[in-house]
Amino acid sequence: MYTTLHTFYLACPMCMSGAEGKTLLAANSAIGLMLVLLMGIFAGIFSFIVYLAKRAKKYAHEVPGDE
Repeated sequence: MYTTLHTFYLACPMCMSGAEGKTLLAANSAIGLMLVLLMGIFAGIFSFIVYLAKRAKKYAHEVPGDE
C-alpha cells in the first residue's frame, strides 16, 4: 500500500501511463505551447508597466494643482 501511494506522488499520470510516440509528442507540444503563451502574456504585462513608468516620469512635472 505504501509503495503504490509513494510512486503515485513521484510521477505524473502521463509518465505512469507509459505514453510513447504521438501521444507523448502531443503532450510535450501542449506543455510547450502553454509555456510560450504564458511567457508572452508576462512579457506584455511587463512592457506595459515599463511604458507606464516612462510615461509617468515624462509627465511628472505637469501634475494639476501643483503650483
